[in-house]
Amino acid sequence: MSVTVMLGPVGDGAAVAAELATLHVDGPVALVTAGWEEAERNDADLDRVLGGGTRNLGLFGRRLDILDMDPGYADEVRRVRGLLTQLREVYLVQLRHALRGVDAVRQHVAAARRLSGVQLDEAIETVRALDERHATRRDALLGEFYAGYPPHERPAIVAHREAVSALLAECAALVIAGGHVGVLTDCLHICNVGALLADRPVVAWSSGAMAIGERVMLVDDHDLAGRPDEVLGAGIGVVRGVVPLPAAATHLRIDDRNHLALLARRLAPRACVLLDEADRVTFDVAGVADLSTARVVSPDGIVRSPAEAA
Repeated sequence: MSVTVMLGPVGDGAAVAAELATLHVDGPVALVTAGWEEAERNDADLDRVLGGGTRNLGLFGRRLDILDMDPGYADEVRRVRGLLTQLREVYLVQLRHALRGVDAVRQHVAAARRLSGVQLDEAIETVRALDERHATRRDALLGEFYAGYPPHERPAIVAHREAVSALLAECAALVIAGGHVGVLTDCLHICNVGALLADRPVVAWSSGAMAIGERVMLVDDHDLAGRPDEVLGAGIGVVRGVVPLPAAATHLRIDDRNHLALLARRLAPRACVLLDEADRVTFDVAGVADLSTARVVSPDGIVRSPAEAA
């Protein structure tokens, strides 16, 4: 694997073009816009900003074609999706109660000054354990699905993986746009993109940055439905040790230190990294982050500047 760069929101894509120039990319650039779903092919503006001649891998359309061409596989996907929805519903019920418990213990500890912070630590550990159990159960369910329906044995999947591999072979770099992170992650998984990168640089932004990590955390503190911050599942694991939170200024209660501390502790030992416009995190060829360029939320709820994060 080559160098990887995570970015926050990029507007018209000029920041992506600047990163590719910094990486001295010489040759066509592969695009992943699967997170845009039905608008996947509306990439003309991005293509122009990146200098033209890009190759859209068409992962969203490929996923639809696979499900259309392999009805048995599609039926099993729908069944597993239903089970995953049930898992998530139970997890969210438990999570809401556990988070209320953290707030209640924090208030009690603050009022009863004789108590130490051990009780609060225990309450937070309850939330962490819920997150880990949910992630483990999701992984186990998906593992059973892939064992019963191995992708490398499904002709439609094999054909599309080979086509994606051929397109990537023509390209000098890969860029991954944002959009619907669940759809994007599914498309990257089904076409096995992570295994095809070789030494090509990767630039991913917004939900694209979330999808290439090892864990995807959904955070929207202003969600009208009141959904808590939740573990969505696993990314494709191109890079490790970091959980990016794009558009943090929009989605996160950035001035609530207790909330930030809880979030950082839930994600530990992975670093909780904020990605707003102009923020960036780089990773070396081994997928290890250089946090000297990142804003990291520490376990005490303080957002460390790039210099401090290093």
